[in-house]
Amino acid sequence: MDEGASSGTYLVLLSVCVVLAMLTVMVHAIALSIIRRRLSRRIRGKDYDDHVFREAVIISTTVLSLSLAHLLEMQIWGVAYAGLHAIPNLPDALYYSMSTYTTVGADGVFINPTFRVVAGFESLIGPMMVAWSTAFLVEFVVRMRGQAG
Repeated sequence: MDEGASSGTYLVLLSVCVVLAMLTVMVHAIALSIIRRRLSRRIRGKDYDDHVFREAVIISTTVLSLSLAHLLEMQIWGVAYAGLHAIPNLPDALYYSMSTYTTVGADGVFINPTFRVVAGFESLIGPMMVAWSTAFLVEFVVRMRGQAG
């Protein structure tokens, strides 16, 4: 915590973290629900053993859809950084969010020290959402490949 930040400020920042985390999880859950519904209809009762290209298109489309969900989630955090004036402009805030969400680490963009706790929380939530997407993707690839069996 920044030396100048009071306990009240810290509690407000933790509340911001909770709200952003909940928004992120809700967006992710809704996106997975939509993707799941569409995939279930697409693969129900079909055998993709002899259709490698179709399987590849479905998997690629699923990966792209999951990536778009992650981009939306990163935008939530980036807009929050800009709105809180933690980072001076929206393009830098979006870049910072993408780097933090993926735990790469932003190069050349700095956050106001008071808001480091928010960035730390994003770096905790981002990998969880990526792991959730990975589990989701594995589940559907196994289901798709197991339809014939």
